[in-house]
Amino acid sequence: MEVDDGNNHSWADLPEELLEMIRKRLDSRIDVYRFRAVCTSWRSSISLFYKQSPRVPLKLPKPIRAHAYLSQVTVCRVELVDDSEDSSSSSSMTWLTKVEESTYGDIQLLAPVSNRQLRTDSPGMMPKMLNLLNFRLVEITKACSLKLASGSPHGINKVVLLPSSTNRNTNEYGVLAIFHEGKLGYWRFDEEEWKFIDETNFHYDDIIVYRGQAYVVDRLGTVYWIDSSLNLIQYSPPLYGCGSQKSLVESDGDFYVVDRFFDGERRTWNELHNLSSDVAYPHRYLPLCRAKTVSIKVYKLDEEWGTWVNISSLGDKVFVLGNECSFSVSAREFSGREGNCIYFIDPFDASRHGELSGRDARVCDLSSGRISKVANFPGHSCMLWPPSNFYC
Repeated sequence: MEVDDGNNHSWADLPEELLEMIRKRLDSRIDVYRFRAVCTSWRSSISLFYKQSPRVPLKLPKPIRAHAYLSQVTVCRVELVDDSEDSSSSSSMTWLTKVEESTYGDIQLLAPVSNRQLRTDSPGMMPKMLNLLNFRLVEITKACSLKLASGSPHGINKVVLLPSSTNRNTNEYGVLAIFHEGKLGYWRFDEEEWKFIDETNFHYDDIIVYRGQAYVVDRLGTVYWIDSSLNLIQYSPPLYGCGSQKSLVESDGDFYVVDRFFDGERRTWNELHNLSSDVAYPHRYLPLCRAKTVSIKVYKLDEEWGTWVNISSLGDKVFVLGNECSFSVSAREFSGREGNCIYFIDPFDASRHGELSGRDARVCDLSSGRISKVANFPGHSCMLWPPSNFYC
């Protein structure tokens, strides 16, 4: 690769002081990988493990017996780097993936709607190497993934990592989690126990962090923000939607609630011991859930009037309801893909044993209301995994 300034200089000739300035501005492991992909001299100037993401240990509270940790997940758009004038081939080779650091420090590619690794030994899966000289990773959003060290993390529905409210420039963090069938908990890195934020409402469905502020939505569709003293401040009126599962999505600065309707009950705990007994850690487990999504409604918060507006079309927007985070992308960034749809994993799909790939996801086409496996929608399926000619 060469610097086109008329003198035909190589990137390898860049002065060391400029290289050092660039290195100091690398914010993530993905940035490090892209830096190392420029040329051989740049690759040798920085360690592969530079900016290795720290693991945040968790002591999960009763009645869950588990030691776990949080690792960072980055949702990316994968693009083919094509310097030719005809960009049709590069625009057609664009798809979504999640990038996560493994226990050994290397990078894993995951299905964007689940936390399942894309296996290289399965038909139609990613090749072992993704050459960043040929492909570009464009960051869309970041999230936290809960990983198990020992025990069982059943009941932890979602976690988000928050910088310390007293000093956001330090490595002191707090963790917000929805668990115990909708309870909202907070844990600070130097505390031994979780703190329940709301002892009266055990029906929270989703958490997001937007511009450093945490927002939660309960099963009535009421959105709250959490202040520095861990007080819940009502941000929206109740939606009173009677759906089974609500997801909170931010898109272009607006808040949306995606309300999914199931054909059965949500997953519930089965107890082998009563929680009021003297048993410190009763055995709890989640039975297989057979519920499937049969209908979806979308609502947008009109902040000026303080009301919810029923949305029949997302335009070219695509909502992705993932395990670690929900996010929005524009279909225009994925040539040949269709907008006005929502990708998600059903409770039944997420409960099955075995690996999940992008093809296990479902999609709701809002224009028709049809819900099916992504593989049954040719216009949608190519957004979640590489095109077939990628393997040629």
